[in-house]
Amino acid sequence: MERRTDRMNGPGKEPGKGTGGSTAPRLDLLSVLVVEDSGFIRSVLTATLRTIGVGSVHAVVNGIAAVRFLEERRAALPPGTAPVDVVISDLMMPEVDGLMLLRWIRNSARSPDKFMPVLMLSGAADRGYVEQARDLGATDFIAKPFSAHTLSSRLLHALARPRRYVLAKGYFGPDRRRAQRPVQMDCRLTDPAEILVVHSKSKPAAIERYPVVHFDLPYRLGAKIGILPNGPVPTLPDEILAAAEQEIQNRAGDYAHWIGAEVEELARRVERLGTEPAAGLIGQINRTAHEMRGQGGIFGYPLITHVAKSLYEATSAAPDAITPNERLLIRAHVDAIRAVMNGRISGDGGATGKQLIASLEVAKRKYAKAEGGAPAG
Repeated sequence: MERRTDRMNGPGKEPGKGTGGSTAPRLDLLSVLVVEDSGFIRSVLTATLRTIGVGSVHAVVNGIAAVRFLEERRAALPPGTAPVDVVISDLMMPEVDGLMLLRWIRNSARSPDKFMPVLMLSGAADRGYVEQARDLGATDFIAKPFSAHTLSSRLLHALARPRRYVLAKGYFGPDRRRAQRPVQMDCRLTDPAEILVVHSKSKPAAIERYPVVHFDLPYRLGAKIGILPNGPVPTLPDEILAAAEQEIQNRAGDYAHWIGAEVEELARRVERLGTEPAAGLIGQINRTAHEMRGQGGIFGYPLITHVAKSLYEATSAAPDAITPNERLLIRAHVDAIRAVMNGRISGDGGATGKQLIASLEVAKRKYAKAEGGAPAG
């Protein structure tokens, strides 16, 4: 399960040296747990993290496996040792999803480190999901499709700019205010005298008397990898980012093969909609569409992201029965995805891409439900 690499921070450079001889973050000293149910994206994430220099990368398939891993690793390490430094978790997963895992990390008595940075990763970067992740104590949110630059910059920002943790009614996690701004006293809900500030060496008493507790913790992870506490958020050398982006693009062929098989499975599920219970099949189609919406743009197929997002929205409900028009609408999406991959239509696809999207919009209007459930048009 554990993969570990110790590597240079750039070709021909000593660890800790960036471009121009400047100090680079020692990501080789960092450990990260990746939680992702898609085996393909899991392998892309772990390979990208290793390429940007992360020293120890662990990968598990869902929230249940993550809880088991964190508990077992904590038991195997000396007391007080964090099992990993950072968790990067997909949001939508079967059984125990990323939000449930985040809730466990922040609130469970069995959590090995309630202050652990947790970066949520998902193709469902809709406002509601972002707000749920924020309100459960997520450190940051990374939307799919992602790039090596986005992944590294969010990771480094979480380490270089840790926010104080706040315990208040219904919330525990990083301060949800990203910046400290003056607040007018007549707008403040909590008087400063009602806020208890806890430092690493303090021994607070009667903590339950305070409606708000601020935890100002040591600058541990930033210091661990050599980031100055008041310095700028570091960036990785261009050659490292270029190598990581190339690592992602090298998998484009594997992606095309993977999605080709997924499209054919989608088509088979659409055919079965007329003979099997709709709810289960629609749920499976919806989950596949969710995976696809976060992947196409990573490998140069933004049209896949566009069509899969539309399919995801069209199948968000899992009805017990499905109308012929609804089935035709789902089939139109599947045919559009198949056309993109069969034609290897990368980028916006030019005139072909515009025609494909226009045809899909026509199908959506044609098969959409009008008021009262009758077909439109």
